[in-house]
Amino acid sequence: MTNIHKRFLLKAHSLANKNFGKTFPNPSVGCLIVKNNKILSKAATAKAGRPHAEEIALKKAGKNSYGSIMYVTLEPCNHDSYNGSCTNQIIRSGIKKIYIAKFDPDSRTNKKSIKKLKKNNIKVNVGLTQNKTFETNKFFFKSLKKNKPFTKVKMAVSNDNKIAWQDYSSKWISNANSRKYAHVLRYNSQAILTTSKTIQIDNPRFTIRRNNKIIKFIPLIIIDNFLKISLKSKVLNSLSKRRVIIFTSLNNKKSKYLKKIGCEVILMKKQSNTKLNLKHIFTKIYSIGIRDILVEAGGIFFTELLNNKLVDEIHLFKAPIKIGKKGIPILIGKSIKDLKLSIINKKMFGKDKYSNYVIKS
Repeated sequence: MTNIHKRFLLKAHSLANKNFGKTFPNPSVGCLIVKNNKILSKAATAKAGRPHAEEIALKKAGKNSYGSIMYVTLEPCNHDSYNGSCTNQIIRSGIKKIYIAKFDPDSRTNKKSIKKLKKNNIKVNVGLTQNKTFETNKFFFKSLKKNKPFTKVKMAVSNDNKIAWQDYSSKWISNANSRKYAHVLRYNSQAILTTSKTIQIDNPRFTIRRNNKIIKFIPLIIIDNFLKISLKSKVLNSLSKRRVIIFTSLNNKKSKYLKKIGCEVILMKKQSNTKLNLKHIFTKIYSIGIRDILVEAGGIFFTELLNNKLVDEIHLFKAPIKIGKKGIPILIGKSIKDLKLSIINKKMFGKDKYSNYVIKS
């Protein structure tokens, strides 16, 4: 019987995976309602996180939910949704048993829902496929634990670990297939984090494209201590389509103008070394509802993030070219080999080697 229940849970995970990237800042959850081994309804968390998967599945199943089994990839919420908490809706529905892949770490729910369900004579099984819930929603579990966004760094490097030629003349190091996958990484992120220096050098659009067509805009966060961003930057052309958040120490005419045209300008105090405090910035990013970020910047900023222990994952695209000693290094004062990394995925994009590393804590 365990195999049958696991099979239905895996179907719920499949729903959650397909919907990932659309539910930020909430996790993507999948849910099935099953009776006599037949699926009555299925659902995933709706866009922007509401309504929850359970709520949608219950509405679809209607009165047929009575006496059925629910399979859900995360513990149902114990706090209010559109029609009260998912837990209360499950109790009212007459569902007799529920298989839950993993506990919800949110203090508003954590194990409280399970206790309430059991108290109302609903049989509860927890943990059968918990690893899959974690893998899908790493950002949710990790950001909630540390009160900072889950942070991925994407870098394209040469075979000798350089990110550009000395004069920054190179635009692309990785090949077209690698760049295509980089847009998948963007799609699966809640926001992009960069620096004014990167915008000055590359003047990127930071859009998400498929077949050279823009398919999505996500929030862009810019670290710009002295407001060096050019008012002609391409990223300022998309203010009507997405949030552009700028962290700076300056409150002047330029900052007021940037606010006027639609940027969110957040003032931060400088440290003694004239740089902004990255840990404070990350806490602020979390507080404004951004829980997952993809960093696209240079080696200096990457090094600063590592020094402040603010990196969770690295996505590295290594091209089979050599730039030489005068090239711009991926890290300042250290090597990738010096980092405590664990590889979780690797593949080839043509001749480019892609590696996904997690930073060991």
